[in-house]
Amino acid sequence: MKGKIISILSMMLILLMASCSNKASSSNDTIVIGCMALNAEAVEEIKRLMEKEGYKMEVKVFDGNNLPALALSANEIDGLILNHKPWIDTFNKANNSHLVLVDGFKYASLNALYSSKHKTLEEIPDGATITISNDPSNMDRGLRFLEKLGLLKLGEKTGEFYTMLDIKENPKNIKFLEVETTSTAGSYADADATITFSSVMKNAGFDAHSYIVEDGEYNNFPTGLVVNEGNENSKWAQDIIKVTQTEEFKNKFNEIFQGAYIIY
Repeated sequence: MKGKIISILSMMLILLMASCSNKASSSNDTIVIGCMALNAEAVEEIKRLMEKEGYKMEVKVFDGNNLPALALSANEIDGLILNHKPWIDTFNKANNSHLVLVDGFKYASLNALYSSKHKTLEEIPDGATITISNDPSNMDRGLRFLEKLGLLKLGEKTGEFYTMLDIKENPKNIKFLEVETTSTAGSYADADATITFSSVMKNAGFDAHSYIVEDGEYNNFPTGLVVNEGNENSKWAQDIIKVTQTEEFKNKFNEIFQGAYIIY
């Protein structure tokens, strides 16, 4: 009899632990989704639509590009909508985390060369200062973009991503200002050019479509709902995907971003 009681109690404990491991799976719990100010308005629209479906949802706005991912990997939030997949993959390797992009909802920001001083690529002078993202995946993308534009030549990679150490030829003696991705628009008025995202430019109050040229790679850098591995098929995560597929959401998304982000 005593053994049966212990067995029953053990099963109850296991079930309790399982229910707690996915805190947003219960309709009584609040789903917490992290983002930044640049995309918070769209995440607030997801919240509104999810609450129509009976969910409680909180939008937590962070002031750093990596802070939502750190919070998610520590189980302090349930999901994030902010970073593109290559960035998340790099974060996972560096932090031994297991964050995954949930299938079904993908959008991207254009990555482009902007300048307040020069109207064409040919106008960028020798010794120009160009602002570039300092995180591995976005720096790699920026350097490859500059090579495609003919402004520099890269050698062999010394690591997984191209870095400043891999620049083989720099005929224009370009100087680089390395900053956090969401701060790249901050030097727009001072640097000769800035490689940044259309969404970052829009959030800083500039015309997202005023770029000299964009890199055409947005399909390779999808952004969407990111969760801890194991939660991608949870009901709440799949219901977020469902509301983002509605015409109501897509129309609002396009109204908010005016092409600075593209759903695909």
